[in-house]
Amino acid sequence: MDERLRRAFDAVRADADLKNKTSDALERRRTRFAPRRRPMAAAFAALALVILTAAGGLAYTTPAAAVSVDADTSVELAVNAFGRVVGVRCYDDTAQALVDATPVLHQDWTQAAAALSDALSEEGVTVTVSADSGHCERLLSDAGSAGLTCYTLDTDDAQAARDAGLSLGKYRAYLALSALDPSVTQDEAGEMTMGELQQCIDACQGHAYGQQGYGQGSGQGNGYGQTAGETTSSGQGSGSGGRHGAGHGHGHE
Repeated sequence: MDERLRRAFDAVRADADLKNKTSDALERRRTRFAPRRRPMAAAFAALALVILTAAGGLAYTTPAAAVSVDADTSVELAVNAFGRVVGVRCYDDTAQALVDATPVLHQDWTQAAAALSDALSEEGVTVTVSADSGHCERLLSDAGSAGLTCYTLDTDDAQAARDAGLSLGKYRAYLALSALDPSVTQDEAGEMTMGELQQCIDACQGHAYGQQGYGQGSGQGNGYGQTAGETTSSGQGSGSGGRHGAGHGHGHE
């Protein structure tokens, strides 16, 4: 009888020993693997931060609009969706010297355009805004009561302007003049200042309207080559679909 009881208690002690060994094994396992999980979690957090930073950087550096400042020289600003200047294109040495003396990168586009306009300090300075349709309203809102017009950024026009060596603003003025006087070439327009281009446009419009008598004609003049999707600073859009040139209608005596 005593022998049986002793064996029974030995079995209980064996179970306790097994529990202790099992507990020790689990503790060793937890200690061994826990340090690995923490670095892995930190690595995932760091990767997420890198991805978010890269996405934000891409959004910041991606141009969403072009702002042309034109007078006797031309400077074109690449503007991102946040209204900041992320690129500058100079069309001659005079423009480059102007930008060197008037840093504009990473500034608000309205401040940059105003600074360049002040630096030119002459009559006939024009600021032309071209943007993706979704950004025109935002840019005009930034400009306040400046009375600017935002034109839909057309990739074909943008490429044609680059090929002609003209800013988008000056290229639009050339298109307006060409609609009134088809004999004007891109090279001739490129040699004119923005003020001279506008004077030619005004003169052609005046001549056309003089021929029309009371002004009944088929066309309408516009100094900047109106395009589909225009938005003015008053918030009114135009879906006219195409450029308008001065018409040559029949006048009345």
